[in-house]
Amino acid sequence: MKVSERVEGIAPSGSIQISAQITNLRSQGKDIIGLNVGEPDFLPKESILEAIYEALKKGKTKYSSVSGEPELRQAIASYFNHRCKTQIEPQNILVGNGSKQIIFNSFQSILDEGDEVIVPIPYWVTIPESIKLAGGKSVFVNSQEDFHLDLDAIKNAITSKTKAIYINTPNNPSGAVYTREELIKLGEMAIAHDLIIVSDEAYESLTYDCEFVSPLMLGKEIADRSISIQSFSKSFCMTGFRVGYMIAKEEFIKKVDSFQGHLCGNIPPFTQYGAINAIEHSDEIIGDMLETMTERKKRAYELFSQIFKVTQPQGAFYLFLDIKPFIERGIVNDSVEMVQKLIEEAGVALVPGKFFGQDDYIRLAFTDSVERIEQAYENIKKVLC
Repeated sequence: MKVSERVEGIAPSGSIQISAQITNLRSQGKDIIGLNVGEPDFLPKESILEAIYEALKKGKTKYSSVSGEPELRQAIASYFNHRCKTQIEPQNILVGNGSKQIIFNSFQSILDEGDEVIVPIPYWVTIPESIKLAGGKSVFVNSQEDFHLDLDAIKNAITSKTKAIYINTPNNPSGAVYTREELIKLGEMAIAHDLIIVSDEAYESLTYDCEFVSPLMLGKEIADRSISIQSFSKSFCMTGFRVGYMIAKEEFIKKVDSFQGHLCGNIPPFTQYGAINAIEHSDEIIGDMLETMTERKKRAYELFSQIFKVTQPQGAFYLFLDIKPFIERGIVNDSVEMVQKLIEEAGVALVPGKFFGQDDYIRLAFTDSVERIEQAYENIKKVLC
């Protein structure tokens, strides 16, 4: 397949149409409660901005190491080792333009034309497109009813063409956090079939009364065939700064470094000094956000479980709402229609489950205040109940 054919085959983001709908209604003076955006509503800590300003004044504006500023890679290693009880080194880390580019880099460096990647449903909308752009093929498998991994389904999906298994924990959009036991079994499966585990962990700090586990924590044999993908966007409220990173074997990091060197070189060095400051204040930043998100999660689940069947999230900041009863009653045909209906009639913006491979669900982000969440519930209740 030619590169041009891969690009032409990429499905346009349906979020564009929905965003246009929201913008149009707001331009008419209508209040749209935005529970669709997957980013915290907190501003970055002031000291992060000050660190960036100081870096700019010191001339941190030129080309730098493709893999990231040495100080940042050291800070990330210390941070991850402290949180996850691992022993990674700076040479196991590569910094990129947010986790989205890191995911792209990973598949470009792993896949050859026709290789298969097993992707549990639900998945983030960008994943199949990144696999396709690398010449690979996504093999989708259903998850269990509670959105944890269906290990039998994954095992049955493995073929001679399978190169990797992609996972996302804590999961966007379901909020599932995979257990140590299921990840050990997944790791054993990867060892048996010589597969790579691509573990998207952008929400690693946002868990509620459960343990976050990365494959990197499960012993050398599993860790050596695992790639941990992280981001400063969610944990540190730095979505627009575009700082993400991967943790992997040094051999693989060198391979991706070479690829990224041709793709974009380094990311802005001054933003990396903001990321260093974020790590220095990680306990405060994460603690404050987690306290607020816990309160919002509790209230959002309490309310919306009265209208929809929903599994209580263990991590991230989403509710994945089951709309099958409304489809069966003929109120809507699919998740896109439901989202459009709720925007138009309830003034509440959510995200269609179609974007995540499940067209009978919609995603709610509890990234606004409790008061706005409560208002959204009342508006939706009037429309659907």
